[in-house]
Amino acid sequence: MSKYIYLNIFLILAVIYMLYKSRHAYHMLQLESYKNKRYLKWIKNNRIIFIKDLILIIPTIVTIFNQKLGLILNALWLFILIIFRTKNLEKKPLVITSRIKRMYFTEIILLTAILVISNIYYNVFVAMSINLLIILSYIYILVINIINSPIEKLVQLKFYNRAKRKLKENPNLEVIGITGSYGKTSTKYILGTILSQKYNTLITPESYNTTMGVVRTINEKLNNTHQIFVCEMGAKNIGDIKEICDLVKPTYGVLTAIGPQHLETFKTIENVKKTKLELIDSLPEDGIAFVNSEDENIRDINFKGNTIKFGTSEECDYYAENVNIDEFGSSFDIIMKSGRKIHVKTKLLGTHNIINIVGAVAVANELGLSEDEIIRGIRFLKPVTHRLELKRNPNGSIIIDDAYNSNVKGAKTALEVLKTFENMKKILITPGIVDLGAKTEEYNKELGKQAAVSADFIILVGEKQAEPILKGIKETKYNNEKIFVAKNLTEAITKMNEIIDSNTVVLFENDLPDNYL
Repeated sequence: MSKYIYLNIFLILAVIYMLYKSRHAYHMLQLESYKNKRYLKWIKNNRIIFIKDLILIIPTIVTIFNQKLGLILNALWLFILIIFRTKNLEKKPLVITSRIKRMYFTEIILLTAILVISNIYYNVFVAMSINLLIILSYIYILVINIINSPIEKLVQLKFYNRAKRKLKENPNLEVIGITGSYGKTSTKYILGTILSQKYNTLITPESYNTTMGVVRTINEKLNNTHQIFVCEMGAKNIGDIKEICDLVKPTYGVLTAIGPQHLETFKTIENVKKTKLELIDSLPEDGIAFVNSEDENIRDINFKGNTIKFGTSEECDYYAENVNIDEFGSSFDIIMKSGRKIHVKTKLLGTHNIINIVGAVAVANELGLSEDEIIRGIRFLKPVTHRLELKRNPNGSIIIDDAYNSNVKGAKTALEVLKTFENMKKILITPGIVDLGAKTEEYNKELGKQAAVSADFIILVGEKQAEPILKGIKETKYNNEKIFVAKNLTEAITKMNEIIDSNTVVLFENDLPDNYL
């Protein structure tokens, strides 16, 4: 009887530890959008996660020669691992979605099967397979994701078809698609705010810009009273934009920019361009494409069909002039396609937001909003959360929160905004930019050079991430005493608190999720 006691003590501790481990694996898988290739790459880049569990090989071998002693050693080591397990600080915690619950269910079934078989047949070697699962727990979760994939496809198809039906029930709904390597989220909020002055407008919330994000928005938010749906469309692979367009069938399309974003999957700028143009190609004959003519990768495209250009030059159909910018916003004139001029003011920071506003005004004007409605809408504009969002601390210092702007152009613009605070101490906190494929080092090195010009003190987050940025900074002969490399954001903020005072402005440029740091 005692042999079953030892066996089950080991099994219970093994299952408890396995569930602790799998939670972190689920979190990383979720951050990698449940994509197996991306998750495998994360595992490859974080092989150190396997080291402490490899010690389980020793008690496993002992069990082969002495089952009782082996089980005791296994239980003891698992107990130690549970008590002293690493408690991961999560910036964006694991969201227990229905999909995660289904994966947990599959995992528990498999673990239960091992427990039952081990007890029925007293098969210690079957029980020892749990040790193998623990050592390979991150791979095991990948297998569960593969096992569950047919179920997930059926669930997604169910929600997709429901969204399709809801759209058919709203035949008069005007759909505006917005895409671009950067600027699409800000433009979406700007356009939604302006259009709401006349129409009942729905926008995709936050960064819901994947097919299933759009599906969820339609199923949960869309109703028969909505007149316009502003749909943000993101992409990491060729065909992603087309997939969303096939669902929502936009009549209007806004192209904000084409640049070096998500090169890890796209590989080349040409592939980025091809994918972003899927929105324009999907428009009907009577549809209208609104394109940022100031973007160098858009300017030379020969668009077919109805195209309206916006920007800051007279060659555009809608453009801004007489621009005045300071550290708290801007004022400028917008020249309409008709030649009329409207004067607007905004608290939004950055020159890119001037172009975003002009683009939104072009769409609004074409959809019949009056000049008064447009001006009123612009007056109501607020910074998008974590995108050049200005915050004041009680001590008088200023925080520029640009944590979600992880792209080359956005980072450059943010540094330009930081530089405008001429009479204040300027601190930059950044981990750099990721998902740039082979161009990662080149662009982060350039970021370092730009940072050296704009910031009085630079705090880099993540030792590995910091390397190319440091190279760029040092090429400018920047003072080494004004550079600090933090292991994580917590350490970076501790350092910031040591040097901040009432006359300081701090730029948080990009905040990488847990799967990067």
